Amino acid sequence: MFLPHISDQEISKDEVKRLEVEGRDYCVCHGMIHRDSRGNFEHIPFTLYPSPVPQKLFTAAREVQTDFNLLVHKVSQDFKFTKKALMCTVAADPFTSKLFDIYDKVWQLGSAQPISLGIFRSDYFIETSSGLHDEYRSSSIQPASNDDTDLIHIKQVELNTMSLGGTTFACLVPELHRYLLRLVGRQESKVPPNNALDELADGLIKAWELYAEASAVIMFIVDPDEWNVYCQRILEYRIKERNSAVGVIRRSLTDIFNNSEANKNNNGSLFIDGLEVAVAYFRAGYAPKHYPSEKEWSARLTLELSRCIKCPTVAYQLIGTKKMQQVLAGPGILERFLPDKDSVDRVRKTFTGLHTLDLGPEGDHNMESCLKMVEKFVLKPQREGGGNNIFREDIRHTLLRNPESRSQYILMDRIQPEISKNLMVRHELPGTDYRDVIPELGILGIIISRGDEILLNKEIGYMLRTKTTEHDEGGISSGSAAFDSPYMM
Repeated sequence: MFLPHISDQEISKDEVKRLEVEGRDYCVCHGMIHRDSRGNFEHIPFTLYPSPVPQKLFTAAREVQTDFNLLVHKVSQDFKFTKKALMCTVAADPFTSKLFDIYDKVWQLGSAQPISLGIFRSDYFIETSSGLHDEYRSSSIQPASNDDTDLIHIKQVELNTMSLGGTTFACLVPELHRYLLRLVGRQESKVPPNNALDELADGLIKAWELYAEASAVIMFIVDPDEWNVYCQRILEYRIKERNSAVGVIRRSLTDIFNNSEANKNNNGSLFIDGLEVAVAYFRAGYAPKHYPSEKEWSARLTLELSRCIKCPTVAYQLIGTKKMQQVLAGPGILERFLPDKDSVDRVRKTFTGLHTLDLGPEGDHNMESCLKMVEKFVLKPQREGGGNNIFREDIRHTLLRNPESRSQYILMDRIQPEISKNLMVRHELPGTDYRDVIPELGILGIIISRGDEILLNKEIGYMLRTKTTEHDEGGISSGSAAFDSPYMM
């Protein structure tokens, strides 16, 4: 086997076996574990080697993150724009409708807390061609760019504004890869450090400090059945390591409904089990399963109307929907929210083709064009958490089954990503799994604001997840992807 970005020498089977054993032990000893469906502990899936990423593209992805942070914040402050953008989606998708109802109530009643904390991640594939499909040239569906000169570039898969699972492990895997490379005498310096864990902890601590109540706590809002709990707990412990004065608790939306008390001090403060909440950090609440009854929706509204600092606010969550991603890619929209042409250009270069399916002439034509070449598109619902996108003939079946509800989806050009080679190590496999793979690069950012005032806006680290080419969508829990780290080229 030959991985040219790692070495110009053949990688022997003995080396692979040795590194596999070392990697598995490293994960267990460093807390890189999760629970399977039966409640058993297992190490996280990881690639045996870091995957190649061009330095130029890695830098570009990092540089544009503060633009995306600012874009989300600015759009979230424009209620009329957001309402108009999401109008058709809200009518077709009950989950988005519920979130928008809360956003509407908060806007009408006014939030008791002007400070917002956003932790975002923009995900990219590395595309190896212009991404233009010949069929588009005779269609009114236009490609994202007319520049055929770029042969390799980053294209945004999605913008995540909530939860961002796996960030802790994404910071630990580069250390794993550097350790494995050292064992076999290969260059480790091309794997960049990842400080996202410390930056996340510091961001949550900064929000806690801004709340200015020493006895108040940071509350992680969690799914009681969370399989990835240890990834979350490592962040909790890091917060305590960075500032021992900060209390951290874990509660579900159901717990908040049953045990919280709002406005106890007549100033909008939220208390749960007698503890005042300074920061509500959502690690759940992005999927319908997190709201099994109206109790959980009531808890979400209570949180949004309270004085605690939300990460994210419901407004930030809505700006992370796929529909908003499509709307923001439209002509002239970025100019409305970003401060200068350079910012607009940086963001727009990352967009692939994004197309509406709203009822009307444009949506009719886009649907018709899509049905002629479904393999060129991805059909995306307004959902987070992985495993929700629709591909190939399933697109046709979905759109034709109930065409009147198509506004709950958007169409996205299917990105043609760069394919590399790697070995995937999973707990359930007896040996290392060698595959053609596709790395997906995520860049993390943080923004803290007080109304229109930006208190902090920075890029804070990265995540690399790599999926096999035989799967349309990469998921860590589903078995089609593994944690990875970039090897600068």
